[in-house]
Amino acid sequence: MSKTILGSLPGFVLQMLIGLILYFICLILFFRHIKPLKNFFLAVLFMYLAVVLSLTVSLPLPQKWHISAKSTAWALSQIDWIPFESAANIFHNSVRIGSFKEFFRVIGGNFILLMPLGVLVPLSNPHFHFGRMLALSLLVPTAIEGLQLLGNILYGSAIRAVETEDILLNAAGCLLAYLIFSGLRGLFRPKRKGKHYS
Repeated sequence: MSKTILGSLPGFVLQMLIGLILYFICLILFFRHIKPLKNFFLAVLFMYLAVVLSLTVSLPLPQKWHISAKSTAWALSQIDWIPFESAANIFHNSVRIGSFKEFFRVIGGNFILLMPLGVLVPLSNPHFHFGRMLALSLLVPTAIEGLQLLGNILYGSAIRAVETEDILLNAAGCLLAYLIFSGLRGLFRPKRKGKHYS
């Protein structure tokens, strides 16, 4: 596929295509014996994660690296460790200007970003229990924030905000979606008849 064709692909089609290619590689290596329906959900999961990474992470090519001890120390000092300090500031500004559009875009966006993960993972693996989902819902946003920090270090400037708040919001949205999905699946799952002994 030529560079001009790749550049003309609309929106997130290119990222979804990359995710699909990675899925087919994993299909050949690992997923060949998985049932077709689960494989379908795995393919959607790969495409979704590729889009999430394109939205949240921007790692520069080596020729654009500007790494130095000073810029690295500065990037590390810009990490916002205090949860919901940023949300409180955005909310305060929203009240001041009388518009909550930015608040819902930033806070709501972080909350819903990983919600599909809480549905696609149990669809791909029905035996994925709450403990694993809790770990996954924390590991994925932590990895995203880690990659954002790495991007800031490589760029030599704060391209992306690195905040513990984002991890908590992402994880909360993912877990809420998982709990709702699990509850609905439990409601609509056919009940097994108990064994009767004479």
